[in-house]
Amino acid sequence: MPRVTYADRLADLAAKPLSDYDRGFVESLTQYYQRKRSMTAGRRAAIERLEERYSDESLAAAAANPLTERLATLADRVDPGTWDAGFVESVTSQVKRGRDLSDKQLDIVSKIELRWSDEARAAANTWKQTYLDSPEMQEKARIAASYYSITGYYAGLSDNILHTEGFVPTEKQYKSITNNKFAKKILEACYADPKYPVGSYVVVRDTAPGMVRGKAKNVPCVILKTNAAYPRCAAKGTKIYQILPFGSPAAIMVEERHVKKARNVGGAR
Repeated sequence: MPRVTYADRLADLAAKPLSDYDRGFVESLTQYYQRKRSMTAGRRAAIERLEERYSDESLAAAAANPLTERLATLADRVDPGTWDAGFVESVTSQVKRGRDLSDKQLDIVSKIELRWSDEARAAANTWKQTYLDSPEMQEKARIAASYYSITGYYAGLSDNILHTEGFVPTEKQYKSITNNKFAKKILEACYADPKYPVGSYVVVRDTAPGMVRGKAKNVPCVILKTNAAYPRCAAKGTKIYQILPFGSPAAIMVEERHVKKARNVGGAR
């Protein structure tokens, strides 16, 4: 009978359903043996532990574990590419290797099962249709996302709302990005009645940013458009106007709080 070498044993291990870490370790051991043609005591012990962990008996016991079927069912329910799908794949690999899940991992599995239950999926579908049927909700999401695309918070969610065609935030995501105290101020500024209607005359306040004062200081301006862009600052008076300074060929953007009514312009009082 041919002598079984470490090369043979490592090849057998490589054929097992190893974790990513263990597979990398086996590859490292194989490369070491190919160079040295021997194994240190520590490496020999490591090989024995791996062989025990991935023995046919251990793998058979893992396959018979009720948790294996439970995780397989859950894997079929979650959407690919989600965090939940990645977690289920990770713990499934762990169970198949005969490893027990921690209490925290089991708790997360239970939460994922709730998130992907028939009831939760039905509620998600109802929410999705509600969102798609509501231009107002979609606009509020875009307004808030535009603000957060500048601040850096909710970066991934904001990018999806603004740039991913057909993207629908979950109900939790929608409430998080539109119902916080900063988003409420942004939405309030956007939806408030304009203090200065289109066609009225204003002048730039001394408190306006320098780049605005530089283009319109002490010059009457006419309001061309209200809500010319989504508000960018969570404060009062941040509705954005497009105004045209007298004598200027180019309009500029300015926040409501940075202008005031012009007096005695063209007979205006």
